[in-house]
Amino acid sequence: MEWVDRMTATIDYIENHLTDDIMYDEVAKISCCSMHQFGRVFSYVVGVSLSEYIRRRRLTLAGLDLQSSNKKVIDIAIKYGYNSPDAFTRAFVGMHGVTPKVARTLGVKLKAYPPITFHISIKGDVEMEYRIEEKKEIKLVGLVKQIKRQSANAEANDWKEALGEAWDIWDEFLDGDIDRKIACEYKLYRSPMWQMGFTKTLENGETILAIGAEADENVLTDLQSHTIPAGKWAVFTARGSLNGKAHPIDVMWTKITAEWLPNCGYERAADYELEVYLPGDTNDDDYACEIWVPITKK
Repeated sequence: MEWVDRMTATIDYIENHLTDDIMYDEVAKISCCSMHQFGRVFSYVVGVSLSEYIRRRRLTLAGLDLQSSNKKVIDIAIKYGYNSPDAFTRAFVGMHGVTPKVARTLGVKLKAYPPITFHISIKGDVEMEYRIEEKKEIKLVGLVKQIKRQSANAEANDWKEALGEAWDIWDEFLDGDIDRKIACEYKLYRSPMWQMGFTKTLENGETILAIGAEADENVLTDLQSHTIPAGKWAVFTARGSLNGKAHPIDVMWTKITAEWLPNCGYERAADYELEVYLPGDTNDDDYACEIWVPITKK
């Protein structure tokens, strides 16, 4: 029940801070996950992104406030994190189908999204492919960015939008010249690391995102670089199309967090993770990619 308890604690924290600026890294700490990992697990388990869940809960309470008090619309908008009446009205209409002003009319129907509760039976009846690796320092070359601390912006429609900078960095890498240079000019995509995405949450809540390939120390390139520390890793194989309804990485992160880590005798050794994208058809239902989790004995 440890994982269920942690997820329940995150919902309790959110409920107690719906009128505050909820920081993603604070929520992730309660769940004992990295921010990057927690976002993917939450979206897969709950069916909506964390930011969308928070938005729905805030707009649910805003509707109750409108119907049960004489507070001004602007005061209710600010209370639930909206900077202007127009932004609040757009979001409110999007969920409830009526304006905040109309919501005060007797007989008007509004939507309500109650807090999530977790009652999950984890059976572990689906196999997990994993191995344990010892790696020296990995020199990653490619694109390296530092992302500012993220909050649950009330005006963001989903997790991807709320963390738009991270997605933009992947777009910049894949659509720009960096991916081509690594593949064609430097020929660095090779076994076992292939294409890598490294995410590290810093103590101040900011995130380092490094995307690229492994390079030998003596290889000089005009690309940015980041050194991934040496250590022991648990490596999990995730299979499935990257363009399917559920991303295989999201599915596997959920199983790692809920099933493997509580029962394996290991714990996360650091607040970072590595994704490795192997060659192949990413649209294929059997496409394989990997999650590398830094571990240490409990």
